[in-house]
Amino acid sequence: MSENNPSQLTPLDRVLSPPLNLHPPNTPSTLYPSALTYFTSIPWCANLLLSETSPHGIGPAIPFIPQCFNPMSPQHDQFVGATLANPRGLRHVLSFFRPDDETHLRDPARPITRVDTLFAVGEGLSGYHNIIHGGMTMTMVDEAMGTVNEINTALGKDGLVHKLSSVTASLEIKFLRPVPVPGVVWITSWTESIDGRKTRMRCEVKDGEGAVLAKCASTWVALKANL
Repeated sequence: MSENNPSQLTPLDRVLSPPLNLHPPNTPSTLYPSALTYFTSIPWCANLLLSETSPHGIGPAIPFIPQCFNPMSPQHDQFVGATLANPRGLRHVLSFFRPDDETHLRDPARPITRVDTLFAVGEGLSGYHNIIHGGMTMTMVDEAMGTVNEINTALGKDGLVHKLSSVTASLEIKFLRPVPVPGVVWITSWTESIDGRKTRMRCEVKDGEGAVLAKCASTWVALKANL
């Protein structure tokens, strides 16, 4: 996406999370509950979302619907939130994170650095039989890594990259194993470093047993406010 068209960017207030009291306008009433019901009906997903124990934070996960799956209008986020959002494509998307401790959420100086995202993928996203198209994997990792800055923006965290819209400047992916469809794809994304307007991100694409199917590294650039 060009830095010269900031007016075309998705607004920064589309993250949907009832647990965080984030309710963007014009959000379908069934979007969050249907995703939560779907993923908690799958035992390994339910374990990720509901377990009180985790090496990456405390308590049960705090879920949210990322911006890409909650378009503001027919002019925003149509590729993921409309074109791909159908029973044979992306059925549901749900991200979640765990705070490091009881004060993490309330401290603006401490951003969330790690977010997991679950994608329910249908048969229509295959390349080879029962294997997801590689371009779709790249789409999912791009959107999953974007959720990290998104949730920090929604929480009002300090830092330039959390106050402005960011776009993908580079993305490098290594495909390690086939990603099966239909099913659920689990992507863990984390911030590697922040330098001015640049955020360096990494992620892993996994199956329900935690086997790593792909790895990705990317650089995001926050757009200057005066562009």
